[in-house]
Amino acid sequence: MEAPQIFLVEELELRISIEAVEYKHKFDNFWEQYKFDPDYFNRFMEGPLLSEFVQTIYKRTQHLNNNEINKYLTVSLSQFKTHSPKLRFEAMKEQYYRDYWYPNVEPDHYSKMSEYENKYFGHVFKWYEKHFHLFQEATEQALQDFKKGYLGSFADFSIQAQQEPKAKLKTNLTVKEIAYLFRVLNDEGIIDAKHKTDIFNFIAESFSSKQKEDVSVNSIKNAFDTPDFNAMDFWFEKFIRLRDNVKKDKQK
Repeated sequence: MEAPQIFLVEELELRISIEAVEYKHKFDNFWEQYKFDPDYFNRFMEGPLLSEFVQTIYKRTQHLNNNEINKYLTVSLSQFKTHSPKLRFEAMKEQYYRDYWYPNVEPDHYSKMSEYENKYFGHVFKWYEKHFHLFQEATEQALQDFKKGYLGSFADFSIQAQQEPKAKLKTNLTVKEIAYLFRVLNDEGIIDAKHKTDIFNFIAESFSSKQKEDVSVNSIKNAFDTPDFNAMDFWFEKFIRLRDNVKKDKQK
């Protein structure tokens, strides 16, 4: 299995952006059921999100060999310096704006967000900045556990090194065509995924493209977020043929 190309802080930023969008949709669209709780993100980040983050570390490393685990955790740990909140405010705000309008195109540049939107994002970011050290400490602990010869309950590296990698489903599709197919399925609600990163990881772990055996998470994310016109044209023709095949099957 190919080592993840999105490292832990990048994945954490995506997760927070998606949570911020989902929470805002709740109290904006279902205001009779949900009221804005100013302490929600404080509790979420130091509780459920931190627990989820630790599980993500083990999930992303359990199928990797020793060299890949060491690289993944070391690079992830270095991101706590290169991707510190002070350096990532604008990038995270842009990501939030893009996720908020997904699957639609953003109506304007993220810098033109309303005062209300800016205050909301600033509120979420404030708690991220405050709890950032918790995620860094969890990553440091995971790296130390690895160096000591264990990594939580998942790690038995001598056995992992001997395990056969999961066989991927071979396709005649390009990475961009695979990504667009899953984007369509997701947009139609056919796929029930809480987070887009779950889709990216599933594709990378399960499929090979006609160009290469290993499909990286990062290439899937890029093709998913920014669909390729040739891939859209490809599926437009395929969907018409599939529709015609269904009609034929119904007439049998």
